[in-house]
Amino acid sequence: MGKLYIISGDDDVARKRRVREVVCEITQCDEPENDPALEVISGDAEESIDNILIRFLDALRTPPFLADSKKLWLRHLPDMEIFSGDEPSKVVASVIEELTSPLPDELTVIIDAPNLDQRKSFAKKLKAAGAVIENKVTSKPGDRNFADSRRQEIFQWSQKCGKRIDADAVQYLAEVVGGSSAALANELEKLYCYTGNRPTVTLDDCKCVVSRTPEAIAWEFTAALTANNQKEAITLLGALLARQEHEIKLMAIISGEFQKTIQVRKALDDLHIRGNVNPRTFDNIPEDIRKANPDNMLLKMHPFRAFKVCEAATRFSAPELAEKISYIRDASRALVSGAGNSRIILEQLVLKLTSAPQKRRNY
Repeated sequence: MGKLYIISGDDDVARKRRVREVVCEITQCDEPENDPALEVISGDAEESIDNILIRFLDALRTPPFLADSKKLWLRHLPDMEIFSGDEPSKVVASVIEELTSPLPDELTVIIDAPNLDQRKSFAKKLKAAGAVIENKVTSKPGDRNFADSRRQEIFQWSQKCGKRIDADAVQYLAEVVGGSSAALANELEKLYCYTGNRPTVTLDDCKCVVSRTPEAIAWEFTAALTANNQKEAITLLGALLARQEHEIKLMAIISGEFQKTIQVRKALDDLHIRGNVNPRTFDNIPEDIRKANPDNMLLKMHPFRAFKVCEAATRFSAPELAEKISYIRDASRALVSGAGNSRIILEQLVLKLTSAPQKRRNY
């Protein structure tokens, strides 16, 4: 029986990259179009879908010529939804019949297109026919495995281009670029060009080159706050305000960062971790403690990411943290009540959060 590969999903860049990898593997060529046994039908050609599918059908039904096998690639079809309608056209129905029936042994077919709904009958028939289906969907920052998948993409890029990338640079890119594979690919290409012959990509390189999106500035802003870097924090607050970021949203960013600090400290206590934390700390947690805390936020993170958030969270003593939380509470009340100028309230808050802790008197 022949082979059928379907590469779908809404992430155009990831889908097109993956289908090319599959075609290269099948043809064993870096430039698969040069393989005489491969026939390519352009699914995004400037003609009607029916005409494209008629040519595809003809190719499906034509045996190999001067070769033992045949590979057929329906490249970049605009939409898989055409195969899921209740009343498909005659040509669409013919394609469905061909793809969901056993293919000839000598034939390999590859199709890439978005919007294959795996709940519908067409996808189920494809699976029953033995099709290999991959779905490349856009990662969303709220997804459980978003950060890990992003880091994996970045490390794969670094290996491919022969560069080392520092762990804190990986973390920065994973958090500020967003879910678009196209955006990540663009930023990585910029880094490759910027670093030239240098073997290592650093966090400073990322800060110099990566587009100054609100997410990137917000990341640097909260990092400056937790590092007590007053000058940097005030400068970045000004940059965020200049981008018309709403004051309430900025207050939520500040509040969220310090709430996360409290959550991290509690997570450390639950794992019985005391003293200094390093990236190896989370590899050496006893199994009984792991089993007792299956939902611990630190155990769900990449070890380096867990180390970095703990490093930030443990910079303050408990009294210092309580003092900073009280500053945030007071500023939030003032901002919501309209008791003063919003910018001044935020600037004063940043100054307090990044100042040395006040000495307390014993009465």
